[in-house]
Amino acid sequence: MSAWDVIVVGGGPGGSTAAWRLARAGKKVLVLDAATFPRVKLCAGWVTKQALADLEIRPGDYPHTIQPWDAVYFGVGDSYQETRWKEPANYGIIRKEFDTFLLCRAEAAGATVREGVRVRGVEAGRDLARVDAGREIFEAPVVVGAGGHTCPVARTLGEVSDGETVVLTQESETRIGAERLRKFTPYYGLPELFPEPDFKGYAWYVTKGDFLNIGVGRFAKTPNIHDRLDALLAHLRRVQRLPREANLTPFRGHAYSVRRRAPRQIAGERFVLVGDAAGLARDFSGEGIGPAVRSACKAAEVILGWIESGRSLLEYEKAVVALYGSGEENWIGRLASRLPESVFRALGNVVWRNSWLRKFVVH
Repeated sequence: MSAWDVIVVGGGPGGSTAAWRLARAGKKVLVLDAATFPRVKLCAGWVTKQALADLEIRPGDYPHTIQPWDAVYFGVGDSYQETRWKEPANYGIIRKEFDTFLLCRAEAAGATVREGVRVRGVEAGRDLARVDAGREIFEAPVVVGAGGHTCPVARTLGEVSDGETVVLTQESETRIGAERLRKFTPYYGLPELFPEPDFKGYAWYVTKGDFLNIGVGRFAKTPNIHDRLDALLAHLRRVQRLPREANLTPFRGHAYSVRRRAPRQIAGERFVLVGDAAGLARDFSGEGIGPAVRSACKAAEVILGWIESGRSLLEYEKAVVALYGSGEENWIGRLASRLPESVFRALGNVVWRNSWLRKFVVH
């Protein structure tokens, strides 16, 4: 018999949420993560109101940096287009603070957290899942893969295809100070996005508290991501949004897949995948925290039913399809493949310049 009911590989928002839900229900949960928390996780730090509700976090009670956003600005050409809500619809957080808070909460609920443990492989046996961490082997009836795009559970059991749609990013987050940021940022405290009309990428400029987060993301099979980053930085300096003396932290990259083509197998007899490990980042906004949290809640619900009443783990896959679709190419992707690029770019410019269409297509 295993000492654990569930092993969670990955301690980010998806993994910590699944562990928190399961431990709170009285299950013996082990969380393994290669990093040591607090750890830097570069990300625009975009959290929706729905994600906070799933986490049962009231913004006013969260003890770290949280910036309410009731508007988003889109830089289209030399003009800015505003999308505004009547109340905050999204929030900016610092991932180093946010992820540590969630993992500590899972531990407080009863989960055992092991940091600095790199999982090398996973095997789904007849009775138990076996997790190889080098000098140690861990076993449990089920394992949750929550280790991001390169999660070892996904790589071993998720049937990851070379044909999936992958986004590459370059990002930097720098503590500059709120007072300095306000001097050269007319939309301080609100996110600014710079979409490309072909729907194949966008850049962002996000201020929250003392921090400035800058990044760019493009589909992997498109022009070089570093060229796009250079173009973004040149633009920001030209419009005096980035003082030359600003000493930005080095840009770092990561990858994630979107559920557009060749979706991963996200459930089996001994495993489920959540968040980026399952390829659930939202297609156009690139938002990954919300899908990670929501999928983790669903995964915990299905696992509890599986442990307590013998429900199938494959019910989780049905729940994800209901939330995020089957993974077939969406209508914009099909449209792009049929129309000349010049026509599609013209349609893209119409979307980016229209507030209602931005809400419908992007948000």
